Amino acid sequence: MKNKKQFYHEPKLHGGEREGLLVTTFGATGEIENEEGDIIRCHIRKNADPVVTGDRVYWLPESQGTGVILGHLPRKSLLARPENAHRLKLIAANLDAIIIVSAPPPVLSEEMIDRYLVASETVNIQPVILLNKIDLLDESQKNSVEKQLSVWKKTGYPVIGSSTVTRDGLIELNTFLQNKTCALVGASGVGKSSIISALLPGSVIRVGEVSAKGAGKHTTTTTHLYHLPNGGNLIDSPGVREFGLWHMDKNDILAGFIEFRPFIHHCQFRNCQHGAEPGCAIQEALKTKKIDERRYASYLKIVSSLRKKKS
Repeated sequence: MKNKKQFYHEPKLHGGEREGLLVTTFGATGEIENEEGDIIRCHIRKNADPVVTGDRVYWLPESQGTGVILGHLPRKSLLARPENAHRLKLIAANLDAIIIVSAPPPVLSEEMIDRYLVASETVNIQPVILLNKIDLLDESQKNSVEKQLSVWKKTGYPVIGSSTVTRDGLIELNTFLQNKTCALVGASGVGKSSIISALLPGSVIRVGEVSAKGAGKHTTTTTHLYHLPNGGNLIDSPGVREFGLWHMDKNDILAGFIEFRPFIHHCQFRNCQHGAEPGCAIQEALKTKKIDERRYASYLKIVSSLRKKKS
């Protein structure tokens, strides 16, 4: 993603600062884990760069057992999405991978998954697609879903089916997570918190009730980092209705569809829009089925959404 340096300015240090891991934030307050493993409630200095769960931070202890966060150390990765026309909402920092979670109903939101895939590709975070609650699918639904998933599998993305009821897929997921810092992302109600509860028996997951329309479900209200028993960290993030990409441009979106990359610079015209232009390498790849029609349609829809948002 462009302008990575905009998220980091070296804080002014005075010698008494300590380093810690930011495990959650709520408003202008956060909780950090210090070098001894203790959790310290801290307020975030007003003029500090924005911090987010997963950040390594500089902080100063206060006399009453609390602290103040001064800033963060350089990040190896940052997942964010646009909150409005001028501001990005930070989701998590220093991620090795994101686990994109879907579940029935409505089973799969193909466009949302593609949006997360594009976002992860542009910041070099490995994505994994997780279909949760597979115990709720009948045989015909399983066949339909398998056909949908095959598009991403052919593209090279890892796909895992899971159930916290039957325990399917949890060993495979736990093996992947080992010694990594990963975030669970997706819509509300797909079972992200239940997955964490299954992987960390006895953990207390911070959830809040969904509206009456979603009775019987819970949703995470804050982003929180949990340590996994076999090594690694798992971050549970609040669900979103949509995952916007309108802070990116068309070239970012194009490159985010990884199967498009071999063809991007082989069009007849340098300013090819990859539509009806003659000599378009993307169109030729589409005709020869080197690019899937559904993925191309998803690309067009996402690009169209950029124009609408910026117009």
